[in-house]
Amino acid sequence: MNRTISIALTLATLSVAGCGKEATGQVAAVVNGEEITLQEINAELGSTAIPDGVDKKAVQQAALQRIVERRLLAQAARDDELDKTPDYLLRERQLRDALLVQLMGQRAERSLKVPEQQEIDKFIADNPVMFGNRKQLMVDRIQFALPKNPDQLKALEDDHSMDAVAARLQQMGIEFRRDNTQVDSAALGQQRLQQIQALPAGEPFVIPENGVVTVGVITGERAEPVSPANARPIAVQAIRNKQLTDTIQQRLKQSRAAAEIEYQPGFAPAANSPASASKK
Repeated sequence: MNRTISIALTLATLSVAGCGKEATGQVAAVVNGEEITLQEINAELGSTAIPDGVDKKAVQQAALQRIVERRLLAQAARDDELDKTPDYLLRERQLRDALLVQLMGQRAERSLKVPEQQEIDKFIADNPVMFGNRKQLMVDRIQFALPKNPDQLKALEDDHSMDAVAARLQQMGIEFRRDNTQVDSAALGQQRLQQIQALPAGEPFVIPENGVVTVGVITGERAEPVSPANARPIAVQAIRNKQLTDTIQQRLKQSRAAAEIEYQPGFAPAANSPASASKK
């Protein structure tokens, strides 16, 4: 009985507290006791530029209505107890992790130094395929999922044409997709493009990356140089992107070294991969 009374009093207190919230100051609206702040409206608008002559208040009101509708639907979903389902809990963790990593990246980006002129000029000179020698490459391409045993890829070393690679994959029972596509030399990067160009004519290159294996042969190219006026801003962004990647990778390396990770048999990373450093 006492416990029932206690619960009732708690619910009543929460109800009164919710009713006491008002849409004033930094609070633009209250939806069933949940506040929507001006900060949320600004986040909803993000970096959207409001054109001259457009009523800023009307844009904010429209953004607020989108938040209100989303909040109402979210409350209805909670009433249906969807927030207690395994699927919700899994996706909530995924989104939370992704958001934290995103915020870490944004904070790290704010602390990056501005590249000096000499550093910018050197980057442009060291990476001509991104600037003066930039090209669009026509590629005969085969793509397939990285096999569970990457050693299978060694068999492709004996195949010296795209048709031979296709035949080998069919023999191995590996499903693949073959098409013709365009690849920006800037996306390949200076070192990788040099390695590809060093191959004998018609010799396929093999690039395993992010769980996908790309095999290809360059069949043609079209010059698409970057003008000197546009080169510097692109170089600055590329330098900052590399600085940011290096910073995040260093933080990952430190976290991995300090972590204790236990894998179920069959799920552990390969012994020669960076991830294996923290395997327990």
